[in-house]
Amino acid sequence: MKTILVPEVAQVHYETITNGRQVNADYAEVCHGACALAVTITDGVDDDYDAGEVAQIAAQVSAVITATTCDPVEGLRMAKQYVDDRNALAPRLQEGTCTATVAAIRSGSISLAWRGDSPAWGVGHDGTVVGLTDPSCHPCRTPCNVSEHHGADTEPHRRSVDVDAYARLIIASDGLTAHLRGAARRDHVTAMLPFLTHQAAPRLDGPYVLAALLEMARDGGGRDNTTIAVIDLHDRATS
Repeated sequence: MKTILVPEVAQVHYETITNGRQVNADYAEVCHGACALAVTITDGVDDDYDAGEVAQIAAQVSAVITATTCDPVEGLRMAKQYVDDRNALAPRLQEGTCTATVAAIRSGSISLAWRGDSPAWGVGHDGTVVGLTDPSCHPCRTPCNVSEHHGADTEPHRRSVDVDAYARLIIASDGLTAHLRGAARRDHVTAMLPFLTHQAAPRLDGPYVLAALLEMARDGGGRDNTTIAVIDLHDRATS
């Protein structure tokens, strides 16, 4: 488990597990820049070495650009450029792609941008948990990733929220929700709300929450690569 503390902004606890796969193609990057604290979670499609390399590139580029510009959309645009350049030079059948979810945290606001199904939730001070990413952007329905888009949408999905509305954020790769089945799997952001209300309550310490969620991923039967970031905001970060 890694922990990064940025006083008066947030404390980020995060970890990646390979789980039941042969290759870990998930990646997490945290970057505190002049403009924002950026947290990126990426998930390589197909969980092979090429996907893992692309996931690392996308996470690092998007986090650095987001921390510098306060714009996670720009972070994902630049990540796409680097991923596309890498794939253009790769031998045939060694191209890769990944999902990505990026949060820019600064005084007054949280900006999110995402490509694909790596979900994010906000935990309110009263314990209410809400989904912050679009549950329809899922491989079972309308897939997209760092390199591709769906429909007429050529831009990353985006959302901005008031930082004061939440005690913590949770961002994860979809390995956290891989145990879900049927309709719940198709709307995994919403389906996880009861679990998170119980296991991510504000009264619980961030490292405990992270450990509990990783244990859920290990025992849930999904056996997918899983990366989770538990982000404790403002007052919790300085306590």
